[in-house]
Amino acid sequence: MAASFKTKDEWLNYLESTHPADIEMGLARVTQVAEKLDLFKPAPITIIIGGTNGKGTTTALLGQLMAEKGLSSACYNSPHIHQYNERINRRESSTSARLTTDQELCIAFSAIEEGRGEIPLTYFEFGTLAALWQIKQWQVDVALLEVGLGGRLDAVNIVDADLSIVTSVGLDHQDWLGDTLDLIGYEKAGIARKNKPLICGQPNVASGFIETANTLQANTLYQGQDFSITANEKEGWSLIFENKTSTEKERLELPKGHIPYYNIASAIVGLESIGLLPEIEGICKAIDNTRVEGRLTYIPCEYKGHKLTFILDVAHNPQAAQFLAAQLKDCKTAVLAMLADKNPAAVIASLPKIKQWQLATLTGYRGQTSDQILEQLSPEDDQTFICFDSVKSAMVDALEMAAKSEPASAESQVLVIGSFLTVSAAELAIGTIEGLTPYGN
Repeated sequence: MAASFKTKDEWLNYLESTHPADIEMGLARVTQVAEKLDLFKPAPITIIIGGTNGKGTTTALLGQLMAEKGLSSACYNSPHIHQYNERINRRESSTSARLTTDQELCIAFSAIEEGRGEIPLTYFEFGTLAALWQIKQWQVDVALLEVGLGGRLDAVNIVDADLSIVTSVGLDHQDWLGDTLDLIGYEKAGIARKNKPLICGQPNVASGFIETANTLQANTLYQGQDFSITANEKEGWSLIFENKTSTEKERLELPKGHIPYYNIASAIVGLESIGLLPEIEGICKAIDNTRVEGRLTYIPCEYKGHKLTFILDVAHNPQAAQFLAAQLKDCKTAVLAMLADKNPAAVIASLPKIKQWQLATLTGYRGQTSDQILEQLSPEDDQTFICFDSVKSAMVDALEMAAKSEPASAESQVLVIGSFLTVSAAELAIGTIEGLTPYGN
């Protein structure tokens, strides 16, 4: 008999207990359920977004660009920062989007529970099918579906995609995807479709990706080959790409925006390839309007008369840290908290040398303690690492050190990175630390 619950929390608790494994690779289970519920095409236009980094920002920009084109869209992404509802949202305009409601989630979960019968589903598989079901009920023009892990065997990959975008290919989730860029590239390229556009935003991508894309007979467009990015003197940048309706390459002068250039480029080139790119005014407006919580979130504050800015970012691998490094100006201290399958040494090595690190414990079955993080590091002589039992206590120590080491009028940065859980804990802490006042509050 199918389970039935009245609240979102009851459903989520049930999802966490229905399958012994949090992750179980393979598409057989979700394919069976999707076939029963007709979920392979949740919207007339379906776009899959994968990659090691940049999936969330690329997906967010695609939604903005669709709004500028006059099209409605719905997005499925993961994980969330504050509440599960963030994973599914719909957008009708460039200025407003709404999250799925608790009631909608309950109805969607109930539909999947009824449809799956005796087929076991993991937490992510169940949630993915519920997202596809809800997006189909909304009857939007475009479905934007972010891959959760890898690509080839991710639950999202069951859909009939019109466009696939792989933002980057880097080392991450190596226990599941392989320990070389060729193996990971093979998995990432698995979201390609025969004779459909596949956008690769990673310059000089590994041969495993190229070989897989060719085997799947995708119409692949590569950064550095089919489109390119050039910075200009006005702190903006240029995108050069092949126009679908012209034999000559097109050059767009674009604003800096708030997300990485290569993610913006992948979104623009992808929409051009399927004839859905808005006019230049709409493109620029979409770039300016795209901000993603948990990615380069700046929070200016004052603590004991000292002005500083927290920079919160979910960066949890070297590739994400390298982009973040270019954004830092005066950062002498950082808080790091990561999940157990991440490599803290590689992340720290990809950042500018930060002398003071506050290492924090993340609780939960996938969490990594601060002592476990420290065991993986080899501190240099001018670096200090201190362990704390929570993100909040690590942030308090960082604030105290900043207040003592800088003049009262100085502007300094405190970086907080490592995972979505880290950012969520940091945002909660900022509202509860005694003596800390975010500007505008």
